[in-house]
Amino acid sequence: MEDFLIILIQFIVEFVFNVLANLPFDWPSHNRDTPEPDNMTGVYLLWLLLGGSLAGISLLVVRRTFIALPALRMANFVLAPIAAGLLSYVISRRRAERNPFIVPRHHGWQAFWFTLGLVAIRLAYAIRH
Repeated sequence: MEDFLIILIQFIVEFVFNVLANLPFDWPSHNRDTPEPDNMTGVYLLWLLLGGSLAGISLLVVRRTFIALPALRMANFVLAPIAAGLLSYVISRRRAERNPFIVPRHHGWQAFWFTLGLVAIRLAYAIRH
């Protein structure tokens, strides 16, 4: 039972870090005074690269992954971007009530791509022991 709790806590810590890592980068956008563009493909690519860059920097500070089990690491790889995207979408929907220039769909996808870059690099290069 103790091992299960340790594994669960490790998963929750890494998962929460990955999901919430995007929020500080998205926060300044709530003061938009111009409409967001319709085509955001280039912006999504930049968010993916920014997430991967942050993961690379995080590897300099925290080389080891908090998640020891490979199955949970894969679950984190799949679930963290989805959760980050949904959380950002919900937050930006609330912001869009006060600012019509905010497009919640764009913010959800930006968070998804940012977190995907983050978890992909950490999955590939973090020490697993």
